[in-house]
Amino acid sequence: MKFKGLARWVPYLVMAMPACAGFSYVYLFGVNVVWNDEWALVNLASGISSGDTTILDLWEPHNEHRFIFPGIAILLLAALTGWNTLAEMYLIQACLLVTLIALLLTFRASVGSKPLFFVPVAFLVFSLVQSFNMLWGLQLTFVFVETFGVLTFFFLYSLGRGNRKRFAFPAALLSGTIAAFSAIQGLIVWPVGLLQLFVSPIEKSKKKVLMAVWGSIGLAEWIVYFINFKAGPDSSSVLHPLTHPLAGTRYFLTLLGSSLVYPREESFAFVGGMLLASLVAASLFVIYTSRRVEEYSFWLALLLFSLFILMAVTVGRSEAQGSPPPRYANFSVLAAVGVYAMLAKSLLEDRSRAVVALFGTLCMVLILSMPLSYYKGIKAGYGRESRMQQAAYVLQTYGSHPDACLKLVRRNNAHTVRLLAPELEKLGYSVFSEPRVSPPPNLRSRCLE
Repeated sequence: MKFKGLARWVPYLVMAMPACAGFSYVYLFGVNVVWNDEWALVNLASGISSGDTTILDLWEPHNEHRFIFPGIAILLLAALTGWNTLAEMYLIQACLLVTLIALLLTFRASVGSKPLFFVPVAFLVFSLVQSFNMLWGLQLTFVFVETFGVLTFFFLYSLGRGNRKRFAFPAALLSGTIAAFSAIQGLIVWPVGLLQLFVSPIEKSKKKVLMAVWGSIGLAEWIVYFINFKAGPDSSSVLHPLTHPLAGTRYFLTLLGSSLVYPREESFAFVGGMLLASLVAASLFVIYTSRRVEEYSFWLALLLFSLFILMAVTVGRSEAQGSPPPRYANFSVLAAVGVYAMLAKSLLEDRSRAVVALFGTLCMVLILSMPLSYYKGIKAGYGRESRMQQAAYVLQTYGSHPDACLKLVRRNNAHTVRLLAPELEKLGYSVFSEPRVSPPPNLRSRCLE
C-alpha cells in the first residue's frame, strides 16, 4: 500500500525534472551583463536613481513594444540586486513555473486526473528550444506575454467553476492587461479571450455581459496602445506574405516547428512545423465533430493565441529577417501544448482509431524531438556563456577597448555603450558590482569579426 501511495507521486516528480533543469540551466550558463537592447533601460535606471525620471517613461515604445510591466520588474530587480541580470533570468524560470502550474490545474479540470499524460507538457514548457529567452533577461517581455496570457485563459476557464469564480473575471482582466503591455504580441489576448468567452459553457445572459465588458476594455487598450505608435526599423511590409506566399508560409511553419526543434535548425523546424500544422488541423476537425467545443475552450484559446501571434510575427518580420530568430520559440511551444492537450482529452474520452493514431504520432514526434532540443540547447548554452563572458569583460573594461569590441556589448552601437557605461559604473550596477575578471579566450578574434 505504501508503494502504491508513493507511485502516485512519481509523475509529479518527473514533471519537476524539466523545471529543475531550467533553473540549473541559468545557474550553469547565465552571465551577469547588460546586453544589446537592454541598454534602452540604462537611462531609466539612472534617472530613477537620481529622481529625474519615473516609471511612466516606460510608456515609450521600443521596437513596437510597450514593455511596461516587464520593465517595472527589471528596474525593481536592478534596484534590489545592483542590476544582476541573473535575477531576471531566474524570474523567467519562475514565470515558466507559474505557466506550468496553470496548465496543470486546467489539465486536471478539463482532461482528467491523469498526471502521467501531463508529463510531456512539463518538458515542452521548459524545453531548451527557448534557450535564447532563458539566458537573456530582457526576454522577460515575451515570457510575461506567455505567462499572463495563459493565466488570462485559465481565469476565463474558471468562470462558474469552484471557489475561483468570484474573482476569476477581474483576475482575467488584470492578467490580460499585463500581457498586453508587456509586448505587442500580448494584445492578441483580447480577441482570443473574446472567442473563449463565446464558446464557454456560461449562462447566455451572463455571457453577453462578460463579452461586452471584455470587448470594451480590450478595444480601449488596443486604441491606447497605438497612440503615437511608431513601427520599429525591422518591420516588414504587411503585404509581403501575400505577395510572397511561399516564403511567408515557410516562415510561419518554421516558427511553428521551433516548438519541437531548436530554431536554428531551419530545415528540421520547417518539417516539424508542417507535421504540427497537420495535427492541429486534424485535432480541430475531431473537436468540431465531437460537438463538445465548449469543453475545449481553454486549449482552443491557447492554440489560437499561439497561432495568431505566429501569424502576426510572420506578417511583421518575414521580409526583414528572412529566417525566424529563436526568440519566438516560447510562443510556438504554446501551440504544441494546446494540440497535445486536445488530443489527450479526445483520447481519454473517445478511443477511436483516428484519435489514437493522431495522439500516437504527436507523442512519437515529442519523444524524438526532446533529446535533440535538449542537446542543441545545452550546446547553445555553452556558446551563449562564452559570448556573454566576453561581453562582460569588455563592459567592465570599456575604457580600454576600441568600438569593434564594444559592439560585443551593444550590437552595432558602440556609441551607446561609451555614453552610458559610466552611468552603470557610477551606480555600481551589473558587472561593476563584481571583482575585475581576467580576459576571456578568443576576445581579439571576436572583436575583429
